[in-house]
Amino acid sequence: MGKKDITLNAFLGDVHIFADLLNGCCFQGKTIILPEELLPLDSAQYTSTNQGKPGKKYRDLKKLWYQEEPVAIFAVENQECRDYRMPVRCMRYDADEYERQIKAFEAEQKSVSIIFRPGKAISLLPVLTIVLYYGQEEWTVPRRLSEMIAFRSKTARFREQIPDYPLRLISVRKDMDIELFHTELREVMGILQRVDDKRAMQIFFENNRAAFSRLTEQAFEVIVNCTNSPKLRKYMLENKEGECVDMCRAFEEWMEDCRAEGIKEGENRFARLIQLLERDDRYSDISKAADNPVIRNRLYRKYGL
Repeated sequence: MGKKDITLNAFLGDVHIFADLLNGCCFQGKTIILPEELLPLDSAQYTSTNQGKPGKKYRDLKKLWYQEEPVAIFAVENQECRDYRMPVRCMRYDADEYERQIKAFEAEQKSVSIIFRPGKAISLLPVLTIVLYYGQEEWTVPRRLSEMIAFRSKTARFREQIPDYPLRLISVRKDMDIELFHTELREVMGILQRVDDKRAMQIFFENNRAAFSRLTEQAFEVIVNCTNSPKLRKYMLENKEGECVDMCRAFEEWMEDCRAEGIKEGENRFARLIQLLERDDRYSDISKAADNPVIRNRLYRKYGL
């Protein structure tokens, strides 16, 4: 598991954030699931390997929704990269969870000396897996099992009879409405939506200063890792007060540092261009490049700078 997934799992594992994610993604932002109703579950699931031997698979996040009695099991799988196997992966994860419930039911029947019969009624908790995709590219791989199956001329006749398995896929950049969230999940996901556009990030910070001024360290860690900005951590430590970080101030200092680096890189690039023009005895082009950005960029391309 990569560093991004680890920090994102730690952040989403907080019951307040997890409940907010579920309410936003499944219930249009209505407060249906309360944080105190979410109980932790072991992320390890027992399954069979390709050789038929017992094995383990680990889910990113899994919690039990409990309202006086167990209601449902929710799981989240974080994905930065597209995975064409995802429908089968999630189908197997969910099937393993249902199998676990069946075995627990059978064990309970045996413990109270009740003979379990195959036809006996059994009540399983529903399992919902959300795939949270935060990658840059559009999710162009299968979203459901039927998109992975080759229906040829002979099998097309009974295609509708083949059970399907759709993904509950949420693309952070394309599908997610962050205004449905009521915790700092809104700010974190808002940054992930703008991770490739520093200007858009800056505007988002400016418009949400109050929220970013009291961001928790866990939320900040997600932003640092998912934006690939290790220098942000330096400014985080300088602007940390207790368990909160003044993200606005940290970001402003980071942006100023980026601007300074950009100026330095530009100076070095132009100095190299001057050297190459002098080598080729093109002295008149030096002043032209200094005064005209169009000519300067044309020369940069010509010399591969």
